[in-house]
Amino acid sequence: MAGLFGVLNAGTNGMSAAQAAMQTTSNNISNANTEGYSRQRVNLVTNNPYTLSGVGQLGTGVRMESVTRVVDDYLVKQTFTENASLEKFTQKADVLGQLESVFNEPSETGLNNKLTEFYESWKYLGNNPELTTSKTMVSQQAQTLTDTVSHMGAQLDTLQEGTVQAISKKVLDFNTKVEQLEAINTQIFSVVTKGEMPNTLLDQRDQLVGELSGITSVEVKTDAYQRTFISIEGEEILGANKRQELSVAIGAASGDGTRISTNGSMSKTVESSESFPAGTLLLQNTAADGSVQFTELSSKSGHISGSQEALVEIDRGIQELNQLVSTVAKAVNLVHSDNGTGIPFFDLGDDPDNIISNFKVNAAITEDPSKIVSGKSLTGQIAGDGTRARAIADIQSAALSYASEEPLAFDADTMKITAQPNGTNTADAYNDIITRVGISKQQADFMMENQNEVVSFLEQRKSSISGVSINEEVVNIMKFQSAFQANAKVLAVTSEMLDTLINRTGV
Repeated sequence: MAGLFGVLNAGTNGMSAAQAAMQTTSNNISNANTEGYSRQRVNLVTNNPYTLSGVGQLGTGVRMESVTRVVDDYLVKQTFTENASLEKFTQKADVLGQLESVFNEPSETGLNNKLTEFYESWKYLGNNPELTTSKTMVSQQAQTLTDTVSHMGAQLDTLQEGTVQAISKKVLDFNTKVEQLEAINTQIFSVVTKGEMPNTLLDQRDQLVGELSGITSVEVKTDAYQRTFISIEGEEILGANKRQELSVAIGAASGDGTRISTNGSMSKTVESSESFPAGTLLLQNTAADGSVQFTELSSKSGHISGSQEALVEIDRGIQELNQLVSTVAKAVNLVHSDNGTGIPFFDLGDDPDNIISNFKVNAAITEDPSKIVSGKSLTGQIAGDGTRARAIADIQSAALSYASEEPLAFDADTMKITAQPNGTNTADAYNDIITRVGISKQQADFMMENQNEVVSFLEQRKSSISGVSINEEVVNIMKFQSAFQANAKVLAVTSEMLDTLINRTGV
């Protein structure tokens, strides 16, 4: 359209474009502090020109082509990946910190000190066998030792159960977010098929994907309709027409089966030909014959991965502490009972895999400390004979293999436990456990700090691209305000020109 009406049309288009840009700028400012919001931009393009014969083309103004998010998709994915690693090491460091506090070393109330006091009481008895109080001291120190071990066992069990429960809650959170993502996918599909751009929904989609990757490692695919689909190790969790829920193994059930949880609190027993360690991530399927089948999924990053790696350390700590206590107790029992001839000093319970929870002093000795044998003879005490008590005290420095299942050998003549190949003393064996846990915690702390720096850097880069700069938006307000006013001026002047043309010339 040429002439004054063409000018009116161009001015009107200019005002509409400036108004849309102003509204988008206002929306950016309003959401400057909204988590997950990506700033939006109005894309303006020149209208198709009008061709005037013999003259050429005349511009017809501007039009708004689209409103898009300002996003670097590669940077977003990279941020999700690195943040998933940060979640992993943060969770692992937190649980290992709790594991360190269970061992509580170095400390006067720690197991290392209680073992030393226990052996010292035997040494005192060996040097003072005629004192009845010395046997009472041994009984009391032994009771303190078993109480310390039992308390540590209870703490380790609680930490183990709490870590598994944390995984269970994260599985519930994951399943809930996948369901939310499915709903958003449906809305996105509806908007995109109408030829529109669902910017707010895409922000919500990216926010959910980031949260899902922070829970466990996921593979993400986006289709032509901007819908996002989730897989774990090639197993599709969310597809175009499919959604599955994750489960977690809580522990083995009595008989055949595995206790699993999908809702974070309630668990159920599912019959299965396989059993899975507590904390294992599972995908449950029902076969055509109605049998339940599980696919074990590996979590390489995210909160769940950190919990699972920490569980390995907890399980190892329980096993190593169990072996250490078992070796000490069996060695003391061998010497005290003269290789089973007399009464054992310690009661180890009936479960060899859970000695630390059942570890206690023989009830007969607790009730009557005089039954403690300090001399070579089991039937009668020879005055001043503390050789057996000193032999038990020497177990502290004996070279024993605490991590081995090799049976202990007892020399009845010397009342000594035979040294084992590659053996070590009690204190060093226990310190090895403490050192290993400490190194694992230190490594997790280092990785957490390193990942925190990486994520902070990526977040800053992402914010510089997708974040809202108030100063920049204020400048845009003034720019679009000027454009609006200028186009309004064009309309006002054109209106006067039309008035002159129509009312004063009679055209």
